[in-house]
Amino acid sequence: MKNFGRNFIIAFLVVLAIYQTGELWFGDFSDHNFFSLLSQNESSYSKNAAYTLNRLIINLGDNRVICRGSNIYDSDYKVQFDKAVSVALTKGTLTENTGDVDWSNVLNNRAVIYEYSCSFKGSDLSGIFNVNSDNILKIKSYDTIIISPRADNSFMRVIFYDSAEKISSYAELKSNSIIGKCYETSSEFAGADDEIYYISSVENGFDIFSSNQFLPQSRTEIYSYGAIEPHFTMSDISMIEKNANIFFDNTVVKNYNKNDGNYVFSDEKTVVKFYDNSVFEYFNYDTKSSDENSFSANYAAAINIIKKDSFITNEFYLDSCSFSDGKYIFNFNYKINNLPLVPGEAVKNSAGMNNFIEITASNGIVDKYKKYACRYTISDRINLNAKVDFISAIDKIYAELYPNGSGTKPVDNITLAYIGENRNFGLKWIINIDGSDYIVSTEG
Repeated sequence: MKNFGRNFIIAFLVVLAIYQTGELWFGDFSDHNFFSLLSQNESSYSKNAAYTLNRLIINLGDNRVICRGSNIYDSDYKVQFDKAVSVALTKGTLTENTGDVDWSNVLNNRAVIYEYSCSFKGSDLSGIFNVNSDNILKIKSYDTIIISPRADNSFMRVIFYDSAEKISSYAELKSNSIIGKCYETSSEFAGADDEIYYISSVENGFDIFSSNQFLPQSRTEIYSYGAIEPHFTMSDISMIEKNANIFFDNTVVKNYNKNDGNYVFSDEKTVVKFYDNSVFEYFNYDTKSSDENSFSANYAAAINIIKKDSFITNEFYLDSCSFSDGKYIFNFNYKINNLPLVPGEAVKNSAGMNNFIEITASNGIVDKYKKYACRYTISDRINLNAKVDFISAIDKIYAELYPNGSGTKPVDNITLAYIGENRNFGLKWIINIDGSDYIVSTEG
């Protein structure tokens, strides 16, 4: 018996040595070593869902809500939550088209909530969560996912909710270990002591909202924070060309032209332009060989080109997505301090862009990549004070829109965000009423 065990260990080590030797010679065939292959399925959930999520919300009960917007995708907790969604879809029972969500009921229990900035089709779940199940075809659309696990592994409900259409479907899973793991992972947030915390409008009886909103509040009367500083990344021709070179297979053979402050680099299949308004554009004219035109294939291409661009240093997220004439258009904005960073009107007008990054892709290949060539950092020398809370901000807009106090319409959405300018800037409230956004400064 001892000989068998010794021989087994020797055989294992021989196989491992052969594998690792093969890795040295044929490293291009795999990005993983032997041991990482054992956990590849664990990590695949968060990798496939990368950057689609706006923020992740954990409802702990007793009106305690934790929100995470930044640094989600490298976290162990999201791997567990993603896996819970995947298992519920593959092993659970799905109920279709159940109407609006009862938020009072949801928030009476433990809940992990995924909030997206755009709506997805149910079929998109396949690529985002690595799921192969007929259940995804029964889900019409969603922009919110609500995971409600019980601590004893007995039951979990995962709701796929479209907040615009007020429709939902849900998967129910029973007696599975992932349920308890999901509950335990969410419990790790109980000790969080964030300077900004959140409350539910439904739980707190705020009836001025058309649907439940998670409302940010400061633990202090005045929230002090560092201003955001813009840094334009294309300050001279050397930086412009360095950024352009990233997109050429052979930089030696590219052509170069300058006209009225605009720069153009090109070869037979690639054109890169930089304009004097700090807009950088890449065009791909290469012949396409793939017939794969799914959301996931094109989204992966979009993410890959952003990661390829080393001049993008801010964390980004998918703000909107559309499909037309066989092409996907993906629009991205940034995140700082767990909050979104979106372009202001001056930046939009100057750049001719509604987002910081715009990508067009088809057949799994990027056709066009466009960005506002500016990065953003938190200032260590300029501090600002947020004094205006969400109630005061809404009161201000209501006073402007409804001076007589009659005919008021509910607030559809309210967001605390950094609104990008070409100078130092801070936090503002974005209040959406009847399809229009109204901006209120937090500084008073």
